[in-house]
Amino acid sequence: MKAINDHIYAINVTFRELGKGKFWLYLIPSLAVGLLFFIFAEFVSGMFSFVDKAAEVPLVGSYLNTGVEASKGFFSYIGDFFYQFVILTILSPVYCLLSEKVDNELSGANFSGGIVRILTDLLRMIFIVIISTLLYFTVMGAWWIISWFIGIELLDEIMSLLIGAFFLGFSFYDYSLERYQIGTWKSWMFSFENMGHMLLTGLIFNLLFHIPLIGVIISPFLATIISTAVFLKMHNKISIDPNRVKNETI
Repeated sequence: MKAINDHIYAINVTFRELGKGKFWLYLIPSLAVGLLFFIFAEFVSGMFSFVDKAAEVPLVGSYLNTGVEASKGFFSYIGDFFYQFVILTILSPVYCLLSEKVDNELSGANFSGGIVRILTDLLRMIFIVIISTLLYFTVMGAWWIISWFIGIELLDEIMSLLIGAFFLGFSFYDYSLERYQIGTWKSWMFSFENMGHMLLTGLIFNLLFHIPLIGVIISPFLATIISTAVFLKMHNKISIDPNRVKNETI
């Protein structure tokens, strides 16, 4: 329940601040990457529209159609995974700065990133994404074996969504965890101790991500602001005093 209440509060704060015209500049990088994503999607769609004609061939058409449909699902998964990898690595310096600005605005802190900080954030996020990806496939592999053994494969998609949401959510919280100088090991401990928060943020990101046309653009932008507000709420760092300085470790 606390995770839900914290997210409701954070969502209200997010749209209140956006309504004041704040933070919109940080949407531009997502827009650029989103356009590249659409170009990739259109290329794949055009490729399959050509291949679809092969499915009309007599006798072997049905087999080709099965292969085409399976390939579509695979490329769709790879496309989503590739985009999420890009926004969590290549754009991590941008959204680290966004998280910092949100923190300064809500807590009265005075964080100020520099080139060294940006490079550090990028390297840390690459490491986090690699570890998250390995853990995701490890957990999913174990689940697939268990679900196949006891015959509950119908839950595979739900489990994939939930496990993926947990690691995605954690990735957005890591912007704040790094800013408050919390080491990688303690960051992972934080994620497992607050699993509900990680999961809910990841699910919100996934929900936003799958909104037609604009989802791939707005999802990382909004997830960063929401996760930062949740993090500050969890640690009682939100202040109405703009002169309050909270540039400290937790």
